[in-house]
Amino acid sequence: MNWKHYKALSPTQKRDEIYYIIGLDLGNDSTGMAFYSIPHNHPEFIDLSGGYGKPSVPTVMQYISETKEWVFGEYAVLNRGAGTEITLSSLMERLGHADYVDVDRRSLSVASVLALFIKEILGNVRSINPKAEIVGIIATVPAYFSDQAYEELRRAFAIAGYEKELIDLIPDRECVLSHYYKTAPDRPQRVMLLDFGAREIRGGLYNVIAQDGGILATSLSSLFSDAISMSKINQDITEFFESFVFAEVKQTRQLKEHVLAFSHQHRDMLFQKNIRTKPIKAYFNFTYPPFQQTITHQQVQNLMAPYTRRFDIFIKDVLEKSIGPSGEVDAVLCVGGGFEMLWAREAIGGLFPHTEFYKNPKMITCEGAAVVAARALGVDTGDWLVLEDRHQLTNDICLTDGVNFLPLVERNVFWWQNHPPRLVIVNQEITGDLDLTLCTRTQNDELKNIGCVKLTELPSRPKGVTRFEISLKFASNTDVVITVRDVGFGELFPRADYVREVRVSMVI
Repeated sequence: MNWKHYKALSPTQKRDEIYYIIGLDLGNDSTGMAFYSIPHNHPEFIDLSGGYGKPSVPTVMQYISETKEWVFGEYAVLNRGAGTEITLSSLMERLGHADYVDVDRRSLSVASVLALFIKEILGNVRSINPKAEIVGIIATVPAYFSDQAYEELRRAFAIAGYEKELIDLIPDRECVLSHYYKTAPDRPQRVMLLDFGAREIRGGLYNVIAQDGGILATSLSSLFSDAISMSKINQDITEFFESFVFAEVKQTRQLKEHVLAFSHQHRDMLFQKNIRTKPIKAYFNFTYPPFQQTITHQQVQNLMAPYTRRFDIFIKDVLEKSIGPSGEVDAVLCVGGGFEMLWAREAIGGLFPHTEFYKNPKMITCEGAAVVAARALGVDTGDWLVLEDRHQLTNDICLTDGVNFLPLVERNVFWWQNHPPRLVIVNQEITGDLDLTLCTRTQNDELKNIGCVKLTELPSRPKGVTRFEISLKFASNTDVVITVRDVGFGELFPRADYVREVRVSMVI
């Protein structure tokens, strides 16, 4: 049914048990789905795993050439047949590039492959109710999505046959905040949202207030680090198991594939609570001869210790670039499959002792999407949440000597991004000191001075032969650090050992 037709139904008609409102979290690594339970007025996730122990499934498709059929999820990850299977993963990341794959001498777009996956996933609704009719879908999209990726994902839903049911594609963080805030808070709150997924960890701080009968969530920062990701941890865990296997038997390509599947099946046991008091035994029954290995809690701690340290650094960076290290946070929301691991919960719990963790952190995003869908269709009566970003620069930031301008950062970029350095030749004689002005420039070319960069004890050089590499980095949303490095000018004026950092407080 077209979601617009369902929205026009009477409240009594909307409560028919055959109608399902769906929230879909299409992750690059795994996918979760929830529906909004109208009788109970809250979302409930749908177990897609088929008994594998987690309600989510890997976002993976596999084509089996012998039978000319597609399989998805856990089976696509674990299946090891004749070696001619074509396994496709990271589907969401590949959207937006007009990417194609060769399957059985045919060229298929990634969007059409993802459409097969979406059709399979949404078909699980009928496992709850054989007569189920989907009347509305909100699907989440990650923060890094481009306009082209949005377009290809919409096309995937259309190919899957759900174009009329798709209400909208909503940023995943908006869905999580909508799940947490049923009604507007009675006072302004600061909320930290951490999303620990396959690609990276993302973190941001939000000011949340009541506004115009709804909720306004203003983003103060949005940082990410690919030094902490499920894909890196999975790689480390695989190498951890490999160290035991290849100490016993000779390494082969087929054996590495077996270890990869073994790691996928057994990684969760490394993070169980009972491993603290009782070591676990891993049975490697795919080797000849088979053997078992005892794994202790200390070994797991040693494996995860680098990630625990990176967590600490990352959280401090989020706070420093948002409200300062002494700022207070009212709530910490931890979502994503990474927070199913005990060590990750403990790493955050050590920094924020009162953090409440969800039982199924991966599923919160799709449950939030179901809530957004229900509100859009007039079923959920909670306050509507609007997400607003204020960490995007509205002006260019330049350096000037009064005559010439050097743009360091352009408008419309996010202040927390890495900004490439600029090379500049100083068109004047240098006798030791140089004063530069930091300014912002609007779209109308209006200039506003925001600070001074004083360079002292420069190497003396004639006009036109002093060359600098100048970079700008935001220490916070109001403070920038300008780094000036001499890079020399040919053989006559080689690079000097000159580096200066100047911190400038500013208001964008």
